[in-house]
Amino acid sequence: MPQPSESLAAELRAVFAAEATTALRYAYFAQIAETEGHTQIAELFTDLADSITCAAHGHLDVLRDATPATGFRDVGDTPLNLASSVTAALEQSGETYPRLTAAALDEGGADLASWLTTLMALKKKHTARLDAALQEMARHSDEPAGDPALTGVRNDG
Repeated sequence: MPQPSESLAAELRAVFAAEATTALRYAYFAQIAETEGHTQIAELFTDLADSITCAAHGHLDVLRDATPATGFRDVGDTPLNLASSVTAALEQSGETYPRLTAAALDEGGADLASWLTTLMALKKKHTARLDAALQEMARHSDEPAGDPALTGVRNDG
């Protein structure tokens, strides 16, 4: 498959994000419909969420296979997937959620700030679990556990 231009790859990443968001929204809407007793509507939303999830996975397949290893690449084999997940979780727990929490507090939203703080703690736990899996994989493999400069984690073994 020919390599897409960086602009096309960026658009594919944006479309993937939109599809993933839609799939999550529909899954959430299905839960609401089910709780409210609208079983057929819940099934509709669930079916649509599953279909859109398949489309999102297709976008990831294209991005994984069509993006050069030397360019922006955060989808690939399991070590790369773990490393990119650690990077994202570190950014969310260390930058995104603290910034959002501060903004919520500045606006007087203590309840929202509390929720965001909870999510920040959850992301830190996710980071630790992902990093442990990455390091464990590295111990049982001849391959490095991702680029430490990319992930922010050390490769000690």
